Amino acid sequence: MKQNHKRNNLGMFLISMAAMGCVLGFSLGGVQAAEQEKEQAAEESKEKAAQQPAEKVAEESTTETKKVVATVNGQPIYEVQLKPLVDRERKKLQKFSRRKNDPNAVNRLQKKALGRLIEAEVMNQEAWKLVIEDIDEKIQQRVDDIKKIRRTPEGFEQFLKMKNMTEERLKKTLAASVRMDEYFKQQGVKDPEIPEQRIREFYDARPDNYAVEEAVKVSHVLIKVEDAGQKEEARQKAEGIRQEILDGKDFAEMAKEHSDCNSASGGGDLRYIKKGFMPKEFENVAFALEEDAVSEVVETKFGFHIIKLFKKRHAGVTSYENVKDFIEKFMQQDESKKKLAELKKELKGQAKIEIFLDKS
Repeated sequence: MKQNHKRNNLGMFLISMAAMGCVLGFSLGGVQAAEQEKEQAAEESKEKAAQQPAEKVAEESTTETKKVVATVNGQPIYEVQLKPLVDRERKKLQKFSRRKNDPNAVNRLQKKALGRLIEAEVMNQEAWKLVIEDIDEKIQQRVDDIKKIRRTPEGFEQFLKMKNMTEERLKKTLAASVRMDEYFKQQGVKDPEIPEQRIREFYDARPDNYAVEEAVKVSHVLIKVEDAGQKEEARQKAEGIRQEILDGKDFAEMAKEHSDCNSASGGGDLRYIKKGFMPKEFENVAFALEEDAVSEVVETKFGFHIIKLFKKRHAGVTSYENVKDFIEKFMQQDESKKKLAELKKELKGQAKIEIFLDKS
């Protein structure tokens, strides 16, 4: 039934702002694994483990796996940290890339993954210099948040089992996350402040992004016509339903009982529709109705409709007040990305980094 339903500029703009949240290469919200229920969680948790301070990995590594692939200020990065990242990227390469048989591809993946580990290590080292007075409380709060998500003690135990860790080990992992979050706050990477003037200037410079098309919020009852011989019978049924509604029957209940549209279970609710969404015959009547009015029976190629209009939204421009928070979040994420890149560059420039990848 849907016809050429185009997204308006504001919708595309807000979607692009939401997508920016996926750009940043670090977690600003603490441990996310507790909220991930899909298979990807297992893979992502490997990467998080790989990015913990190297001395913690060393504690759990055997002598055989303690191959050093790089050092950062004398602190080793081990092959055991690098391998899960490379393996995951190799799987993607095999599945999606046209260059999967490129003999140099693995070397490039290793160098790229190692670069990420080095960046994580230089930031970890700075984060572990912080003195956080209430760190135990912050860690416990994150444990409590995970327990709340898991709902029951049994659910929490299942979570720990799935992650192959004890509660004590979880707290150590969360400690690193807390420290990193605090460090990012201190460096202005997390939730940077955006002056009101900049937000307003961003809004004023892009008026087309906030254009809103005319739309109406409607519900309908549809009586389908299966074949030409049933057309008059269907029309009479629709007329009868309309009369019952005019006599006081609830529109939504009548839609649930009689409508042949998928929207029936929701009381016939089509929400807001814009021009071009529905057949022309339907659209002309819907946009001409007054609020709370019920239409005459309308015929389209789908059958006979009774339409009720609940609200009109006129064309115009979304006000600054209505999009200010979205713009601010978008600008914060963009600013965070820039500040993070600057921070990585600065810390790597100050650090003594040695790479032994080809020797390992």
